[in-house]
Amino acid sequence: MIVEAAENVMANFSITHMGRGPAKGFHMTFANGHTISVQWGEGNYGDEGVTTCEVAAWDRNRHWVDVGNPDDDVIGYQTPDQVLAIMNRIAAL
Repeated sequence: MIVEAAENVMANFSITHMGRGPAKGFHMTFANGHTISVQWGEGNYGDEGVTTCEVAAWDRNRHWVDVGNPDDDVIGYQTPDQVLAIMNRIAAL
């Protein structure tokens, strides 16, 4: 699927994309208004989506939410299980 820009797929889910080519991540907004960003590929903290990706989150006021990295708003090199744990924690805030 080629997406020109961040495109709403459902009300609270969007695919992120830089230019032409395959999608390189997604944003998901939970019922509590917090949004999580999961990104992979060139320019992201991971192994280009082979086994890890980077994660960030923000609240409905666009303030960063702690994802577990004391040095940055983004946490990189997260496995699928780690991403799921972060998603569950952010959704429960």
